[in-house]
Amino acid sequence: MFFVIDHKRIIPLDTMVLNKSNMLSFAPAPRNRLYTNLNSYFQYLGYLFAGQFKQDCQAIEQFEKALCDRFNAQYAICVYQCRVGIYLAVKSLIQPGQEVILSPYTLTDVVNMVIFAGGQPVFADVDQQTCNISAAEVERLISPKTGAVLITHLHGLAAEAHQIKAICDRGKIPMIEDCAQAFGVKEQSQPVGTIGDAGIFSFEMHKNLPTWLGGAVVTSRRDVAEEVQAALEEFSYPPLPGITQKVKKGLLHDIATLPVLFQLLTYPLVRFGYLNEIESVNRMARRKPQLSEAAKELPDVYKSRYTSFQARLGLLQLERIDPDIQIRIEYAQHYYKGLKDLDSLILPPMHSDGSNTYLWFPIQYEKRDQLLKFMFQKGRDIAPGHFVNSAREYRHRGYFRGCPNATKVEQQLFYLPTYPGYSIREVKRNVQAIREYFYLYENASKRIKEKVLLKRKF
Repeated sequence: MFFVIDHKRIIPLDTMVLNKSNMLSFAPAPRNRLYTNLNSYFQYLGYLFAGQFKQDCQAIEQFEKALCDRFNAQYAICVYQCRVGIYLAVKSLIQPGQEVILSPYTLTDVVNMVIFAGGQPVFADVDQQTCNISAAEVERLISPKTGAVLITHLHGLAAEAHQIKAICDRGKIPMIEDCAQAFGVKEQSQPVGTIGDAGIFSFEMHKNLPTWLGGAVVTSRRDVAEEVQAALEEFSYPPLPGITQKVKKGLLHDIATLPVLFQLLTYPLVRFGYLNEIESVNRMARRKPQLSEAAKELPDVYKSRYTSFQARLGLLQLERIDPDIQIRIEYAQHYYKGLKDLDSLILPPMHSDGSNTYLWFPIQYEKRDQLLKFMFQKGRDIAPGHFVNSAREYRHRGYFRGCPNATKVEQQLFYLPTYPGYSIREVKRNVQAIREYFYLYENASKRIKEKVLLKRKF
């Protein structure tokens, strides 16, 4: 790295280049853009005005067949939401009252689905680097009361699925895989979702295969597939209200992140709100996962069916999954190479074999809020993590458990963008801004000592 001297301090030359580029183009690319396109909206409009009155299952059957082929699985069953798939899988594999071991760092509604299915959540702490459930913790917590183990492959990073499956097999305990953020991920060359007894995927609008809402249960167990299908036959709640709500949110998101509008309006507003701690603005920019109402069993709103127009969307988007994964891995490699020497950061493992597909590039740092504030000052758009440690959530107070790593992840995690519409140029700017922060703040005391020694020497 080359250095120049101004009248106050020595600064890296590439930092000066960054500052100049920020002046020329202040607003960055948005932290997140949906994988939707115009066809996503046209398909919805067709369903809205005509399709909801037709009973057409052919597209759904074709999509399920395509999923079976991709995963080399016997059965793939489309469901209204991923969380509904988790509910159905847990319900088919446990007896009421049995314990289900799961990660505390997950969507709160995943815990709710376990409870609705008759399970008793037992939280196993995570491995801090991957944010995924720890195999050692799973092994420690298995007891005669254990009915199933539910693992989550978070951020597109494969959990220790084969190791946990071996632990489960010794006790003849079924393993369920929550693959909501891991479509296309493999562990030991095997697709996640096919390692355990059932895998559940999400097609929600923020995922890399979006059909607005929806998901799928993938399994090669006939008994599980039959129980899931039988339960779905009883579902009759209309899916249109939930889908419409998602489409509205997606449209607002797509408009707000259009390049021109984002540059001129959205980002200046988001940046102003973050730097000045204006909660009304920050609330609009913050991810807010849907939560179910307090209940003892699955609320009726979830008892809906997957629709044919969603299946058509899924079929059209399947072919782009793997090219998109390669782009995200490329971006992750740039992040890792540019930040791996900063000891205060916790980076995810870097793999290019498909076991990590980096839906985002998750990083942890003890002074996260200070770093994010600096990033916004430098004209970057970065998001903090939006999950919580459910093991200490009041709503799950009956299942409290000490999970210190999950607490650290909740407090320290933030995401760097990897979506395919992002660019290497933006990735490099994020890296440079983080490096500038560490140069100016983390290494300040070290530089002062070096200057004192230099003066003494001369």
